[in-house]
Amino acid sequence: MSDSHSPSEKSPTGGRHATVIELSKLGHRLFKQHRLPEAGQAFQEALELEPSNPYILTGLGDVFRAQKDFPAARGCYHEVLKRTPDNLFALRGLGDTCREQHLYAEAIESWQRYLALRPRDIFVLTRLADCCKVLGRLDEAIAYYHEGMAIDGSDRYILLGLADLYHKDHQVDQAIAYYEKVLESGGELINILTMVGNLCFSGGEIEKSKGYYERALALEAFNPYALYGLGNYYRWKRDYRRAIELWEKCLATNPGTSSILSRLGDAYRNIGNLDAAEPLFHKVLANGYDKYGTVGLAKIRLLQGALQEAWQLYLTFLQHEGEDRGVLAEFGKTLAFSGHTTQAILFYQLALDQSDRLPPEVMRILREQLAYFSEGT
Repeated sequence: MSDSHSPSEKSPTGGRHATVIELSKLGHRLFKQHRLPEAGQAFQEALELEPSNPYILTGLGDVFRAQKDFPAARGCYHEVLKRTPDNLFALRGLGDTCREQHLYAEAIESWQRYLALRPRDIFVLTRLADCCKVLGRLDEAIAYYHEGMAIDGSDRYILLGLADLYHKDHQVDQAIAYYEKVLESGGELINILTMVGNLCFSGGEIEKSKGYYERALALEAFNPYALYGLGNYYRWKRDYRRAIELWEKCLATNPGTSSILSRLGDAYRNIGNLDAAEPLFHKVLANGYDKYGTVGLAKIRLLQGALQEAWQLYLTFLQHEGEDRGVLAEFGKTLAFSGHTTQAILFYQLALDQSDRLPPEVMRILREQLAYFSEGT
């Protein structure tokens, strides 16, 4: 069987003295074929013939960068730029290498020099903006993204960059607007749909969030983020049975976080199914203390009439959290909602009898709650 490669492709020299041009062409061809060690060998042999050849040094730098040997790549690009400061390939390669090393300021400087010579390179503009964003130089990042948009207003990477910037800067309306532009630029993207759904929900546009979660689920029926988000929507609507259905579907393919387990437990409690709720809180607490697991289990105990155990769970909560954060009042609402007003009075009386050394704020809440429920009767 004949070999499809020429002798010079097997070995850079091919048994003879190759010229710099031949070695250079071979190195670039091997690089494009992702045969990196052989490409590096070709460039190294070329450098032995012309140690300062910028074209060869840049090619070798590209090989080192592809092999993730970033210090070596950076050294090659610097050697080129010492002799030819405006070498576009070296400037761009140096910027990419510095970014990989998290040397963002040097990457920015290199790309700025590149763009002074080639200002309409949208890929470099995007990378430059991304690096400015990482360093918190948000005004510069926005300016570079908009320069890129002036070249191509539908470029997905620029739109994503702006959306992410506004998201991290807590400018929710702007973030949503740019994420929507990403979606308009081509195709439904599940991660973007769920992210916009979450932003809408947290920003108070709760009805709007529902549509995004449903669009995500139309693409991937068991997507955990969409199921969790849509479950939160129905929880907000007090449609606990629908929330349960969605969260149970999520848990069918995912182990579940303490957040979803606690919320599912609360939903079961709200429909009166304590037998389904209690194991979920135990599962949350299996790995140690958890605020929502502790409070959730305490509510179960209140409804079961185990007032002393509920009080001990509250003390555990207080020990870890340091302040009440409305929990005692929440206990009262839980009992009242279930028609257990008398039980609420008994709980607050028990708590006051055992409230030695508790913070004054907790004592005040206990007295207020007891007075409130006692007046109601």
